[in-house]
Amino acid sequence: MDPGHRPAVQRAAASPAAARRIAASAAAAALVALPSCAADACSDRGERRLARLVELAIAEPGPTADAAEQALVAAGPAAILYLETGLYDAEPDGRRRLVRILARMGDREGHPILVHLARHDPDPDVRAEAAAGARALGPAPGDRRPAEGGPPP
Repeated sequence: MDPGHRPAVQRAAASPAAARRIAASAAAAALVALPSCAADACSDRGERRLARLVELAIAEPGPTADAAEQALVAAGPAAILYLETGLYDAEPDGRRRLVRILARMGDREGHPILVHLARHDPDPDVRAEAAAGARALGPAPGDRRPAEGGPPP
């Protein structure tokens, strides 16, 4: 076939400027087709799971609450925010369980929560459990007051 007889579209596509436009269009189409984030990162499934585990942990004691406690300890620091939030609505038994979970995690991020509960929770058993958990994690950096409260040394 004679190059002069090629259809106009083929001749236009063969030009360098057209090739750049086609490549740019293809790149833009590929970007639009990509998800804005990874599937797991876009999902709130993990967050809902942690919130549900906290609900189960503060519910009636038993095998379900025990399993929820184990799962929350295994979740580690990712669960701390949900544990702290659960403290607001929990009865004293539930708060003691959440305190125990924070202490069992062994993560220093939970220390300020335990110290606060040791000093301010209205239930003496929760305060005692929180103080024990805070002591197990060691003193907070720069914190010279004991977890049980009282004046600084």
